[in-house]
Amino acid sequence: MKSRNAAGLAADQRGTTAMEFALAGLPLFMLMLGIIESGLLFWSWQALQGAVTDAGRCAAIDAVACANVTTSQDATKTYAVSAAKLRGLSGLTTANVTITTGAAAQALCGNTTAAVGSIVMTYRFHMVTFIPMPSNLTASACFPLSS
Repeated sequence: MKSRNAAGLAADQRGTTAMEFALAGLPLFMLMLGIIESGLLFWSWQALQGAVTDAGRCAAIDAVACANVTTSQDATKTYAVSAAKLRGLSGLTTANVTITTGAAAQALCGNTTAAVGSIVMTYRFHMVTFIPMPSNLTASACFPLSS
């Protein structure tokens, strides 16, 4: 058996590439997963905001699918949930939707004196990675109440 001295061991370059990849690979993969997770979070928030805006628009024009908000908020809530599901957000129920009218809605919509309503929807975003980000998304929209 051949003995190795300290100088021979220090000059050995085998395995250097694997060691460099191990040190640089982990931060690279964490950065890549963080970018993907941020994109999913932003996409989910945009889909939620679009669903709330559509539900507010439907409630404002008093369409058949939404009924009249002042008489039936359940139809508008159901429409908001179905609009969110069409955008790819699952796990929402009408309990995730809050519709406010009267003085509280006027305060939420910028202290207006007009008859307005406010619709707010919350969505629990499920994190895939371990990067800490907000997991509850909230979107809101204001709409005029029809007579």
